Amino acid sequence: MSIKGFQAKIIYDTSIYIPFINNGTPYPANELNIGKPLTYLSAVVVEELYAGAFDNTSIKLLDKMYETFESLGRLITPAAPDWQKAGKVVAALAKKYGFEDLFLSRMVNDVLISLSARQIGAVVVTRNIKDFLRIKEFVNFNIYR
Repeated sequence: MSIKGFQAKIIYDTSIYIPFINNGTPYPANELNIGKPLTYLSAVVVEELYAGAFDNTSIKLLDKMYETFESLGRLITPAAPDWQKAGKVVAALAKKYGFEDLFLSRMVNDVLISLSARQIGAVVVTRNIKDFLRIKEFVNFNIYR
């Protein structure tokens, strides 16, 4: 997953951060077999993590994480065309799989994470493989499996 002289880039999906924040359970990054990747943070993941943070300790941890990624220039935000593409992909997923509206609204974030990863040539690392593989049918991005 890396080209000689270049480090691979990864974006962890929210499903990787939640077990770490809740239980201190890290994702076994050494199993990625892509060298020592540069980790980026999707602004979409930031929103999802804050939405589930209900105590001051979690919020402070997220504040520190956000500030760190921002200061390193590794915070990735979907661009306007990504939002347009996300709408089209969600509609295509609904047409193909007949998902309910509630599920489709949750899929928007995963599509935006995928598009953000594509934007910088990063690999998405997730525990939610099933949904990201469906997205991959409509978006050309790299996913770690």
